[in-house]
Amino acid sequence: MNKILVPVDFSDASSNALSYAIQLFGASSLEITILHIYGVKSSGALIMKNIDGILEKDAKQKMDELLKNVQKEYPDVVFKPKIIKNYAVSAIAAMGDRGNYDFIVMGTKGASGLKEVFMGSIAGGVVSKTSAPVIVVPANHAYQPLEKIVLAVSGSPFSDAKVIEPMRKIATLHQSKIKVLHIADKKTPQIEKALSAIEDLNPSVDYAFGTGNTNKDLNEYLKKDFSGLVCLIRTKKGFMDRLLNESVTLKQTFNSPVPLLILHD
Repeated sequence: MNKILVPVDFSDASSNALSYAIQLFGASSLEITILHIYGVKSSGALIMKNIDGILEKDAKQKMDELLKNVQKEYPDVVFKPKIIKNYAVSAIAAMGDRGNYDFIVMGTKGASGLKEVFMGSIAGGVVSKTSAPVIVVPANHAYQPLEKIVLAVSGSPFSDAKVIEPMRKIATLHQSKIKVLHIADKKTPQIEKALSAIEDLNPSVDYAFGTGNTNKDLNEYLKKDFSGLVCLIRTKKGFMDRLLNESVTLKQTFNSPVPLLILHD
């Protein structure tokens, strides 16, 4: 059984992520924990208690309504609601680190320029702190059959072949074709050898030679060659760090047209 954690704020973006998770992993043999986190800061304990009570009551009402709708539409899925008071990033990351979930699936809000793409930067924070695989889904993305997955790498792809097992799991489930996209200044023949860990998936290899701006190079490639999912491997000095290096708060400047699967090496 696949066990998925889906944080929600009851927005359209998080509802879309929940729907995407169900369609991606299939309604049968699927357990989804729907997590809502609330919390306030206040200098007065009494005021805080009163506001927290209101927020909790409102969250329970919205959660009940959400559960009623999704359970009716997907009766085969096991839904587990969870409402807690905490800091969102640390709570979600900690739940992911416990190893109880195969994936965390989160919604994103599209933006351009220097605006945040991740919902309130929470998804970006979770990506930076958890060791669990994270799938971020653009708010307006409609699920489509996952015919192809692009594994985007730069430099050494990964140090341990186990890091790509979540991608392998999804690819096997959907019988997806794997295309390895190496973003580089020049062709690197060693990349094929380095990717021997996924040779059983018969990956093809492509190169994106460009400006040195990882965001721009990847975005331009995706415009030309559509994929259903882009897989990124985050290392201490790897791809995702370069993708996000313009902000220490992980404010994302890349507005992906497709969902991102982010793995941690």
